Amino acid sequence: MKVGITTFGCDGGKSGMSQYLIYLLRALATLETDAQCEVLVYEDEKEIFAADLPGVKVFVVGDRFRGPIGNIIWHQLSLPGLCRRRGYDILFLPAGNRRISIFAPCPTVGTVHDFANLHIADKYDPARMFYQGRVLPWMVRRLSRVITISQSSKKDIVGHADYPEERITVIPHGVDTDLYFPHADTQAFGRIADKYALKLPYILYIARIEHPGKNHIRLIQAFDRLKKADGIPHQLVLAGSDWSRADEVHRFAEQVGCSGDIRFTGFAPVEDLPTLYRGADLYVLPSLFEGFGMTLLEAMACETPVACADISSMPEVVGDTGVLFDPYDEEAIAASIRPLLLDVTLRQAYAAKGLQRSRRFTWQAAAEQTLETLKIAAAGK
Repeated sequence: MKVGITTFGCDGGKSGMSQYLIYLLRALATLETDAQCEVLVYEDEKEIFAADLPGVKVFVVGDRFRGPIGNIIWHQLSLPGLCRRRGYDILFLPAGNRRISIFAPCPTVGTVHDFANLHIADKYDPARMFYQGRVLPWMVRRLSRVITISQSSKKDIVGHADYPEERITVIPHGVDTDLYFPHADTQAFGRIADKYALKLPYILYIARIEHPGKNHIRLIQAFDRLKKADGIPHQLVLAGSDWSRADEVHRFAEQVGCSGDIRFTGFAPVEDLPTLYRGADLYVLPSLFEGFGMTLLEAMACETPVACADISSMPEVVGDTGVLFDPYDEEAIAASIRPLLLDVTLRQAYAAKGLQRSRRFTWQAAAEQTLETLKIAAAGK
């Protein structure tokens, strides 16, 4: 079985979707299988997605149609012919909620991470909202099979795209335990602290600065309440690159009374993330929607307690090992995280439970299930 795997729509390594593909490709490369995988990638992204993967071939695609609209068109006009010339038995589209080929000479499997537009009215510009709301569901129905990453996303795919439930496989993300694990390294934290102007203790949130979807403003409001009511000594560390309407988040942060204790780090490379997690008293994910919430697993694997929104997929990830809150209510956010900040014994208990739960999620299992799904689709089942 020859498998073509696209990397397009995965943000060049700077998003959760990128990390999903990077880790999945690494795990696929370790499996003992007769499947031959070939990764379609831009020249300047080979090192990101396909560096040193044993048994995995690379096919470089020109970047003439690199922009979003051009790339969508390329998927319809050029990719089918490329699949035929390369002799693929199956085409795997890991960014299936962004890039899908309507016509292909072989079966297609797409990972549809989520339909976030159903839950956040202003998440995208009008053109992209139209694409996500009207065009994409029709395109999803063209896939031979769908992989998704949570039961929450599966429900949306069935309901919004009218896709047959029996052809959807839920495969949760894994966590890289070689990178994310408990470890006290004061020298490493010292370097990170100098780099990002951090001081202990702090609350951490890692997400691109995007309004309203990532819900930074309500988290800042909750943090400000805790500062005023409880006098907590913490910083609020917001790690992530600026995205849609980030200027509104920055302006709001400048206006609150606790502005001096809010740190925007900008994009933090992967090598800095474990130390950021380990140094935090608490990891908070207040997002209004997540297809999975990979950062929760990463924090849990570093033995950092977590608190998150009680909607979409996030309760699936943390189970009973994290604190849940209503993300639309800043008072509820503050009330939920207050005990964790004030009670070190409670923090330690949640951290230990989260670490144990994180070990259930592995990229090895995700790769094995993905390969099995590709085989089923290639066999026409």
